[in-house]
Amino acid sequence: MPRRFQQVVVVVCLLLGGLNSQLTSAQQLPPQQQKAQAKLASLVTIESGDLPIILTAPHGGRDAIPNVAERQGEGVDRFNRRSDSNTDILTERLAETIEKKMGKRPYVVIARFHRKYADANRRGRDAYESNEAKAVYDSYHQAIAQARNQVMERWVRGIMFDIHGQAVEPKAILRGTQNGKTTTHLVSRFGREALIGEMSIFGQLARQDFIVIPGVGSEDREPVGYNGGYTVIAHGSGEGGTLDAIQLELGHELRTKETIPITASKLTDAIAAFAKVYLPTDERQAVKNPPTQKVRVGVYCDVGASSSHQELLKTLAKSENVSVRKLMAGDIQNGALHNIDVLIQPGGSGGGQGRHLGEDGREAIRSYIRDGGGFIGICAGAYLASADYSWSLNVLDARVVDRSHWARGKGTVQIELTDAGRRLLKSNEQELAILYAQGPLLAPRNHPDIADYETLATFKTEIAKNGAPEGVMKGTTAIAHGEFGRGRVICFSPHPELTEGLEPLVLLAIDFVKRKQLPPSDGPGDIHKS
Repeated sequence: MPRRFQQVVVVVCLLLGGLNSQLTSAQQLPPQQQKAQAKLASLVTIESGDLPIILTAPHGGRDAIPNVAERQGEGVDRFNRRSDSNTDILTERLAETIEKKMGKRPYVVIARFHRKYADANRRGRDAYESNEAKAVYDSYHQAIAQARNQVMERWVRGIMFDIHGQAVEPKAILRGTQNGKTTTHLVSRFGREALIGEMSIFGQLARQDFIVIPGVGSEDREPVGYNGGYTVIAHGSGEGGTLDAIQLELGHELRTKETIPITASKLTDAIAAFAKVYLPTDERQAVKNPPTQKVRVGVYCDVGASSSHQELLKTLAKSENVSVRKLMAGDIQNGALHNIDVLIQPGGSGGGQGRHLGEDGREAIRSYIRDGGGFIGICAGAYLASADYSWSLNVLDARVVDRSHWARGKGTVQIELTDAGRRLLKSNEQELAILYAQGPLLAPRNHPDIADYETLATFKTEIAKNGAPEGVMKGTTAIAHGEFGRGRVICFSPHPELTEGLEPLVLLAIDFVKRKQLPPSDGPGDIHKS
């Protein structure tokens, strides 16, 4: 029997943590509210699996999202509100036939909400037009991200098939990989033949008498408009990792109610043959000899980031335990944080970063941390994390002391580590000399909705240039640690990455705040607990 559960898409429930607390909360609600919550729970179907294969279907849904109006699509390129008929049914049938043939079930994530309310295959700002729709959209992609992580943990590598429908070639299956980008790992490991050759998935589909476009062995580019959407871009191996992603665009004649059983059977035969050649077969071997799992670090490199971020990137490049992705504001706005363990906002201009991220980007960061992601702010990034400006993230319960004299000068200062700071940063020294470059002087904000922060270091000496009064900087917080939802935040006012000998403090902070992966579950319900 499939291990099936359906994720409750209620932000309040996500904050309570865990399926059990969600169910308990639901049982305490009045009958009408229980009914409404059950409706929300049905909008994304998620099944954990026992194969290194994930099936996704973003456009087959039929249901309305409660209290959400139909999208208008103003300013959205190639706006589309039509569903891909029967792709949800085909995906369900495909999972069943794969289980029958291969003896185990793939992971499955299906959007049950209609595309006219939210488009699960578009980047965030083009996908929804309300917070209620955003919550459902986020739950869909968070489920895929967690399935991706589990596949890589259990088998080291795997494949995702994103099931779509198209009408331009009614009897054909079109390939969508961004012309190979979303299968970067597959091609780098096995060569181009793994994508376009006789033994590739499209070679195997052709053996099942499907028309495939581009043809087997062809180096033609994939059809424009069908060459891979947001789902395979966000979760495939183009941006790192070892899960490859392929969009399968099936013609409408292949997904009628009459043809679905035949289509699913043939697809299963093709997938099984492909898996025999290119996918790992022994999960236990992967578990016995797991590769070192690198911490996935995203570094903001857009407007408001100074040249100091280049030194930060050099520091991170020296570590074998992290993989680094440069992030633009648009990446953050469009869901890139789903596949990041730690986000670093570097030095520069906190206001410049915050304003360029916009409310969508700032809320994406807050949601990411709230759901367990790690955050490090350095100098400008610490200003950004505070709860003191209109463009602040409000993820650290801190205000900025003497805001009017923020440009108080640059130079080396002494900071004094607290006991907590020495433990966390693994330092035997009570005082450290560190470069200061006009970072925030932090103090408690006492915001009722944000947990109090812990001081890891205070300023022992000061810089008071450009009219800044003397005596203000001493004793204010230089390094702080806070909790926000299920995530951890560390903010450095000074610059460890620019101070010779203190660069490792950044790596220690990464290790402390990184997203924690839960152990595999023996039963349903863990795939969405990231």
